[in-house]
Amino acid sequence: MKADGDKFSFSRMTTFEQCPRRYRYRYLDGVKDAFRSVEAFMGQQAHATIEWLYNERQAGTDRSAEEAVGQYCSVWDAGLSKGGAPVKVIRQGTAMESYRRMGAEMVTDFHRDRFASDDLVTVAMEKHFVVRLDGGTLFQGFIDRLARDDRGLLHIIDYKTGKRVPSRFEGKDADQLEAYGVAVFDEEEGDEIELALEYLRTGRRVDKRLRREQTPAIARRLEARVETAVAATVFPPSPGPLCDWCGYNDVCEASGEGRRAGRWAG
Repeated sequence: MKADGDKFSFSRMTTFEQCPRRYRYRYLDGVKDAFRSVEAFMGQQAHATIEWLYNERQAGTDRSAEEAVGQYCSVWDAGLSKGGAPVKVIRQGTAMESYRRMGAEMVTDFHRDRFASDDLVTVAMEKHFVVRLDGGTLFQGFIDRLARDDRGLLHIIDYKTGKRVPSRFEGKDADQLEAYGVAVFDEEEGDEIELALEYLRTGRRVDKRLRREQTPAIARRLEARVETAVAATVFPPSPGPLCDWCGYNDVCEASGEGRRAGRWAG
């Protein structure tokens, strides 16, 4: 069911595709996650630090790697101390501090390998967009970084902190950036946009040049995927190894936590 003015994001759409039950809890029932995984939390703090680095540069100050790590540690501590769902370490035998150090190492490597020599001009960080697709769907998202090179070409850059790195520009991460390309072409002139996925754990970059004439087909695929979610009337769980990382596993009968708690979703 889609109310008038209801907005779909790439995350909302893929949540339905990965687990309809999780989609129902979050987007239809409005249930809050019982916890945040430490991996997701670490990614948020790394993203916030990169945003800070480029905002500082735009303001006229190039920050050092040491200052970037200090900022990362500050936002980590602030994120833990403020309200909201608790941060949970799921992998047994792994300490919270090891994730903090991992994030700090990613920030250090990023500063050395990318930021220090980056000559792109930042247009916006965490740029929010809303675009109306041809079928009427309002599609929204946040672009990690929108930048322009000295030839005037726009670059959509997304930073990833996960372990899996594709060998080519394909899969869910690539689909996400292509969807963002639809929105940027809706607002900007030009025939091409550079799409780039930067994987902070490995330092690898996967990219693709997107042309304007490719976007109608991308938009149609987006619309079809959204309409599948909108048309759904049943929302079965999709149990699997990732259930341990789901913030609804205490209420979902398909997860081990839900079974142990004896709580069953209606």
